Amino acid sequence: MRNIDGMTSRERVHATVKGLPVDRIPVWYYLNPHAACKLIATDYPTKNRVQGFIAKKLWKYFLNKPFFLSDDKHRGYPLLMTFFANADYAVEMGSDIALVSSYTKNYFYRNPRYVDGRLYCNDIFGGVRTLGNGIYLDVYEYPIKSIDDATRYVFPDPDKDHDYSIISKFRKQYPDVCIMSDANGAQDAMANWFWGMTFFLTSLIEYPEVVKDFQNRWIDYQIGIIRRSIAAGADMILIYDDYGYTNRTFLSNEMWKEFSYPHLKRIIDVIHELGAVAMLHSCGYQMTLLDYYAEAGLDVLQGLQPLAGNDFQDAYARYSDRFSFTTGIDTQGGEFLNATELREEILRSCAISGKRGKHILGMTHMLQYTMPDENMRAIFNTVRELQHGMIVGDEAGGIRANQTV
Repeated sequence: MRNIDGMTSRERVHATVKGLPVDRIPVWYYLNPHAACKLIATDYPTKNRVQGFIAKKLWKYFLNKPFFLSDDKHRGYPLLMTFFANADYAVEMGSDIALVSSYTKNYFYRNPRYVDGRLYCNDIFGGVRTLGNGIYLDVYEYPIKSIDDATRYVFPDPDKDHDYSIISKFRKQYPDVCIMSDANGAQDAMANWFWGMTFFLTSLIEYPEVVKDFQNRWIDYQIGIIRRSIAAGADMILIYDDYGYTNRTFLSNEMWKEFSYPHLKRIIDVIHELGAVAMLHSCGYQMTLLDYYAEAGLDVLQGLQPLAGNDFQDAYARYSDRFSFTTGIDTQGGEFLNATELREEILRSCAISGKRGKHILGMTHMLQYTMPDENMRAIFNTVRELQHGMIVGDEAGGIRANQTV
């Protein structure tokens, strides 16, 4: 791509989304907090001494439970690094985008308690979450247990229950970084936060109007968060809504168009009205939904996991004139490749977009601590070579090593 001197991360991302020339491909790192602790404790220490000390301790405790902890709480402690991992630390590692969430600290960590060695917390929506045997706080008790619960439910106040000052403070500290805050769509949160998957899916058939009313009120709430987040300084909104699993979507296209599409388009329209960029994160199979994304005016699709049956080359060829893509660092399949193969996959994804742009080189999902060490190094070293001009595009738009560097 044509070299343009002096582009900031913020300018680079916005230009890419618009299909304008940039100095290099922009990058987004999306880090699981456990992986961030591992990176800080091993190969990639942070300049922030306090956060570095904490991360190293948490990683040490995660690997080997200290004697003074009598239960399994050490497995969840790295979650405390969620905000730093995807904001300050991601930028320090070279990410052009920082994920600065207005509710990272508010949603899932209320009234923490340990019962028989398990961590339980209340979330802001009335659900109970537990650490279980994994590393995430999964919903243990859903707030919507009956259809009457759904009709009576009152959502929190988006003005009172969130800390938007963290966005404005981050903007002041990093004026040249593209700041992305987040919101939720109308499908995944219903199934996994409120109703439970089985009850939600059966309610689509048995109580469709109740579901639609609940979704409308949920999106009203999300739009309140979006408005405040953009006013505080966010350039982009990341819309979380998982629509697929391996080789297929959760809902048929007809049902998705009826129950999910109107809310996605409504969110995108509001984001555009406020002058920001709409990025959708959706796990699983996406290929049959791409037409709808284009129709809704989506700016960026993030994910396109190859193992789920997605084809970035095909999607880019057909839709890059309509929206951009954030993908190319396969955090799922990358765990099964060797370091050389993973590097080649990253370069191949860059070659797909070549000189045409509309591609933010990003992780297909959160980088997990289970990624082999040599593969982690391959990811960050390859991206740094791209950022420093050690790998350049040839005349055909492909990628080759710059042997003169």
